[in-house]
Amino acid sequence: MQWVKLELHFPSFFSYRRPDYSSQYALSVPLPAPSTIKLGAVATAIKTTGSVAEGKRVFYAIRDAEIRVIPPRQIAINSVLIKRFKKKKNPTEFESFESTFGVREYAFTPEDINLFIGCKDTDKVISYLKMLRYVGSGDSIVYVKNIKYIEKPPENSIKPISNREFAELTDSLENCVVYPVKDLSKSAKFEHINPYESKSSKKVFEQKYYLIKAKVKKGKNWKILEI
Repeated sequence: MQWVKLELHFPSFFSYRRPDYSSQYALSVPLPAPSTIKLGAVATAIKTTGSVAEGKRVFYAIRDAEIRVIPPRQIAINSVLIKRFKKKKNPTEFESFESTFGVREYAFTPEDINLFIGCKDTDKVISYLKMLRYVGSGDSIVYVKNIKYIEKPPENSIKPISNREFAELTDSLENCVVYPVKDLSKSAKFEHINPYESKSSKKVFEQKYYLIKAKVKKGKNWKILEI
């Protein structure tokens, strides 16, 4: 397995909605999830080359990749009330959407986030990883400041764990903040995520968790993770 290290720089607030949370109440995960990094590489491949076939090649190269991450020392999370539009239950000829309100969390850190990706052939995906421009929502801008090959990720890097691994650790979660994330299933196929095809499958993603050892300070609409 080959490993690469990415230094991710977020110039502003970013938001990656927790799995299974609605867009009306969108609490955020404070670290990039495995699925958003992998699918970001696939989307970048299609957009930059104009070739869906290239996106398919990258998908199978990165689908089973291992993801590790080292969080920054502090992460601030702000909860904001936003005005949004949603599709009306009974749309008319002139009005298809209605105005409503929702809650969305945004995270910010002054430090870069170190992300590690391990797969059998990183040469097939590294050029597209360099060009990642956002994670989660479209306004969550990110820049890859540096990318390089490494022997293996550091021991203190966080690995997303499966449901089974999480169940085995329930007695040792003291001082840990738990965040659910999604990863691509090993049985996922490109046609299930290809926006140019209509096929879909419930087996595309599998549930995993980030366990972050941190102290949490809270206010009315904010919190800070001290890691």
